[in-house]
Amino acid sequence: MSLVDGVKNSQQFCEMCDTQSRAVHFCCDCGKNLCTACLELHSKWPPNLKHKVVGVEDIREGKVVLKKKVYCREQVHKSDGEKHVCTNVCTTCKKLICMRCSIYHDKKGHTVQDVGEYNTSFKKDIESLQALGKTKATTVKTHMACVDNQLKRVTDHIDKEKAKINKICEKAIIKIKERNVTLNKQLEAQKEELCQSLKNMKVADERLVTSIESASELASNSLKAPLEGDVVAIRDSLYGELKNVLDQDDPKKKPASDVANHAEELTFTPSSHPDQLSMGELRFIKCRPQWYMRTSKEDINAMAATKNGKVTLRFHSGSTVIISEAGKLLQTVFKDIHVHWLGFLSDGRCVVLDTVNNMSLYTSEYKKLGVTFNTLTDSEGGVSIFTVDSDDLIYVGYMKAQKIQVFSPSGGKAIREIQCDGYKPEQITSYGDSLIVGQGNNAIIRINRKGDVMHKVVGSSRHKLFACVTQGNSILIASVRHAELTLGLLNIDEYTSDLKHVKTLISEYKIIICEDHWYYLQHFHSGELCFCTADRFYIFHLSTTPVNS
Repeated sequence: MSLVDGVKNSQQFCEMCDTQSRAVHFCCDCGKNLCTACLELHSKWPPNLKHKVVGVEDIREGKVVLKKKVYCREQVHKSDGEKHVCTNVCTTCKKLICMRCSIYHDKKGHTVQDVGEYNTSFKKDIESLQALGKTKATTVKTHMACVDNQLKRVTDHIDKEKAKINKICEKAIIKIKERNVTLNKQLEAQKEELCQSLKNMKVADERLVTSIESASELASNSLKAPLEGDVVAIRDSLYGELKNVLDQDDPKKKPASDVANHAEELTFTPSSHPDQLSMGELRFIKCRPQWYMRTSKEDINAMAATKNGKVTLRFHSGSTVIISEAGKLLQTVFKDIHVHWLGFLSDGRCVVLDTVNNMSLYTSEYKKLGVTFNTLTDSEGGVSIFTVDSDDLIYVGYMKAQKIQVFSPSGGKAIREIQCDGYKPEQITSYGDSLIVGQGNNAIIRINRKGDVMHKVVGSSRHKLFACVTQGNSILIASVRHAELTLGLLNIDEYTSDLKHVKTLISEYKIIICEDHWYYLQHFHSGELCFCTADRFYIFHLSTTPVNS
C-alpha cells in the first residue's frame, strides 16, 4: 500500500499525544499525524523547522502527492541497524542503493546513476523504443494490406478459372460433370493451400503487431509505478522484451507476392479435341527468359524444332545450324542448299523447302532421299511456307495462290487442297485436326480442314502477331510492339482452342528489332520456347506442371 493510501485509510488520530485528538496535519519527514496542539510543540524544536508539513484533508482530496522514502537494502546495513535513503540506482546490479553504497559499487566498476538522472534516461530510452515501435507497427500493417491484396489476387484468379470450367460443364453430360467436380476440388485444394500460406503470413504479422503494442504498453506502464522494490529489474526486463520484439526483421513483400504469382500460374487448359470427355486439365504454367544469341548480321530467315529437343536456324547466307536448348551450336547442315523452310517428321526425317518451292526429304542424318513432291512453282504459288502435323502430313501454304496443299511423306501429288478464301497463309502451324494461320501482321485465325475460319484473334495495329503450338497442345501467340526505332516489346500469351486469352507468360520483354521486322515463335520438344528475329535468337524456359488429383 502506498504512503498516500496509508494516510487516506488511517483513523486520522494524532500520533504524538494520548488525547485521541483528530489529526489535522501530517509531517512528511516524521511520517506522523498531528493535531494542532502537537504541531505547535513540533515546530518549536529547531531541527523540525525544515520538516514538510501538509494538511491531512489535502492528502485525502489528492491535492498533495507524498513520496515515500525508500531505504537501502544492501547487506552492510543489516549489521549497523541504520536506515539510509536510496538516492542512486546501480544499473549493473539493477537495484536502488544509498549514497554510501554507491561509492562501493562505483569502485567495483558498476554503472551508478542518480535517481533523477536514471528516471530521465530510462524514460528517454522507452520513448525512443516506443517511437520505433509505432514505425514498425505501421510497416507491418502496410504488409498486412499487401497480403490482403495478394489474397484478393489469388481468389479472383482462381474464381475466374473456376467460372471457366463451370461454363464448359454446363454443356456436358454426367460424365463431364463428374470431371468438373474433380477439377473444382483441385482448384479448391490449391486455393486453400495458397490462401493458407498468405493467411499464415498475416497471422504472423498480427502477432508481431500485438507483441509490439503489448510490450510497449507494459514498458510505458512501468513508468507509472513507484520506484521501489524490484521496479528497476522489472523495468529492465520490460525494456528488453520491447527491444527484442523491435529487433525482429520487418516482413518482406516478396514471399506474399510469390504466392500470388504462383496462383496466377495456375491455368485451366481445355482439350483441343472436343469429342473427349476429359474437358482439359489444370496446370501451373510459367515462362522465364533464359538465354539469347546475336548473329553478326540480319541473316536468320527460318526456324524449326527437331524431334530430339533441338532447334534449327536457317540463314540467308546458305547454312543451317542446329542449336541445343541451352543455346549451344551443335552442327551445321545443308551448306550448299538454299533452304527457305524446313520441318521434321515423327521419325526424325527432315522436310526441306527451297527458295523456288522445291520440296525434298532427308534422313535424320541429313542425307537426301529420292522422294519428290509436286509443289507449285514460285511463279505459280508465290512465297510459300509449310508445317508438319502429328500424323506426318505436310501442309504447304502459298501466299499468291491463296491455297494450302497437303502431302504425305511418300511424296508425289498433293492428297488434297485447302482454299484460303479471304486470307493469305503467311504462317501455318498444325493444331490437332486444324491449322493456326497467320493473317497479315496483326491477326491469327484457326481454320478447319476445309479452310473455313473457326476462330480469330486480332491484335492492335501496332502489334505484330506470331503463333506456335506447344507439345502440350497449348496455343501461344507472340506479339511485338515497336516502342522505338530499334526497340520492341515482346509479349507471349497462352490462348484456348477457340483463341480466347488464357494468361500472359511474358510481358513487355525488351528486344532489339530489325529493319525487315521478321519474327518467328517456336517450341522446343524439350520444353523451352524460342523467339527469333532476323539477327537475334531468344530462349525462354517454359515449365508446365499438372495439378495432381
